[in-house]
Amino acid sequence: MEKSNSPVSVPCGIAAAVCSVFLAAVTLCFFRAPLFLLLPAAAGLFLLLRQISQVHNRRLFVCNAIFSLLLAISFIAGNKANLQSGQTMSSFLHNDLLPLAALGAVFFICFSCMSDFIGRHPVHLCRKRRRLSPGKMWLASTLVLFFSWIPCLFVFYPGNISGDSVACIACALGKVPLSNQQPLLYILLIRPVLQFAFAIGRDINFGAALFLTLQTAVMAVVIGYFFCWLTQKGAAPWIQILCMAYFVLNPVFSIYAVTMWKDILFSAFTLLYLLQLYNILQSGGEKLQSLGYLVGFVLLNIPLCFLRNNGYYLVFVTLVILAVLYRKYWKRVLPAFLAVLILVPVIQGPGYKAANVAASPFAESVGIPLQQIGYTVANDGAVTVEQKAFLNQILPLDTMKKSYRPYIVNPIKFNSAFNNNFLESHKGEFIKVWAQMLRPNWKKYVKAYLMETVGYWHIGTANWIALYGAVDPEMCRMVGIVQPDAGSFAWSRGAVKNSLDCLQKQIPVLSLILSIGFLFWAVLYAAFQMIIQKRRKKLLLLVPLLLLWLTLMVATPTFCEFRYMFAFSIAFPLVVLLSFPVEQREKMNSPRHLKTE
Repeated sequence: MEKSNSPVSVPCGIAAAVCSVFLAAVTLCFFRAPLFLLLPAAAGLFLLLRQISQVHNRRLFVCNAIFSLLLAISFIAGNKANLQSGQTMSSFLHNDLLPLAALGAVFFICFSCMSDFIGRHPVHLCRKRRRLSPGKMWLASTLVLFFSWIPCLFVFYPGNISGDSVACIACALGKVPLSNQQPLLYILLIRPVLQFAFAIGRDINFGAALFLTLQTAVMAVVIGYFFCWLTQKGAAPWIQILCMAYFVLNPVFSIYAVTMWKDILFSAFTLLYLLQLYNILQSGGEKLQSLGYLVGFVLLNIPLCFLRNNGYYLVFVTLVILAVLYRKYWKRVLPAFLAVLILVPVIQGPGYKAANVAASPFAESVGIPLQQIGYTVANDGAVTVEQKAFLNQILPLDTMKKSYRPYIVNPIKFNSAFNNNFLESHKGEFIKVWAQMLRPNWKKYVKAYLMETVGYWHIGTANWIALYGAVDPEMCRMVGIVQPDAGSFAWSRGAVKNSLDCLQKQIPVLSLILSIGFLFWAVLYAAFQMIIQKRRKKLLLLVPLLLLWLTLMVATPTFCEFRYMFAFSIAFPLVVLLSFPVEQREKMNSPRHLKTE
């Protein structure tokens, strides 16, 4: 970064000191922090102001100004859309401008200094530093991760089973017709494992535990490959140690590894997908010339498309961008990518229909419009007689008004009076009515949207993260799952729960890794760093994550669900590394033969 060593004049220094005190005071008041932090905070801001006064990089300042303003807006809006706001949300007022400006200024100062630091401290890669071969590192990392996580299965045997898990098991057992509401691929992965358990004379508890053992193994293999990949690139041992500590000591990974959710495997394959994208970009597209690599990469798109119903959108946009970037290889790339982009919707559409697999209900994809209509009805918004007549056929408006909850659509969507058949047969009319209500109820629509999505963009919003054991014993018994008494594991169950609760609620800085709002902003900050460092092609590495976030912002059923964003958690170490410029060294501790990426 370009720097100036010219001394700061006394008047400028006084102005900077006054500005620092003022900004620190407003910021501390906004976050309701103790005032004894005023002097340390002001002193810190003053030093940072002196630091950025020596930096002359327009790109850095513009990018951080945009990022800081967006982040400041998220805090102001999130403060109004919090869980204590009840059924409605307070409006934006003129007195919000002062904290908005102060937060924006503080964030700008801090993140500009951080960008300057990042730009001056590239990650040095050197393949000659390897102590273990990539293959041995993969095996060792896989074993460490697997044996770090699998004890959780014994503690919560037969595993962590939710209502969604029971729905998957019921479909796998043939107790209910197949439906893509829970992705069909995940159900088809469960079915043979349960059948094997029955074939050897074991019960469904054993079958569920066996499946979760295999899921844990897949998780360990995929994340273990991340360490193999780091070794291949020549990452320093301290980087790999920090990454391993993140995956081993963060309790969410051991708990999620033995939880029967499709989100777990989807998130693991998302990390693998990002690593392969990096390899393609680093090679300048040459990797796509290799038939074996191209086939492997194309196949990797399959689990992303079939393990989450929004996975196809991630794959579609990523492959289109990749095809445009490396259009000089179109003869090999285009047929392979088109095969994925055409065959997946054909299979999920006509293919599933021919196999009598029910499509995911339309209500699943219009959760936010339902919430916006619900908010409008609950707060006596403008609704015409014709619109009321139509909405009454979906759910009686009196019932909708009583059922509406601002942070989750389920009380409306799963209400016993909700006419799902009518909605399925009147999709176009529903969208039309929703759009017609938009203009006269604009503010209500915006408030409903912000309250329904607040956890995905506001760092201060939290919700439950994990479940422990069979959370609904009665529902689990419907498919034969019975969780044994805790017995000697009673203390261990409490310890696992307390470790996650403690990390989320009692450790101020580390708790951020369990905030999906923070994880989103970390990815966005990494994107801005790539722009500052003129590594715009590398932005493709973050596209799948940002698209995942966007699909949730369009159709999330609840305000803050960590598992939906678990891919961000798995990819967090990679995202941090991507924020830094990279220098390839031929030899350790040698400034020569540097190749900057």
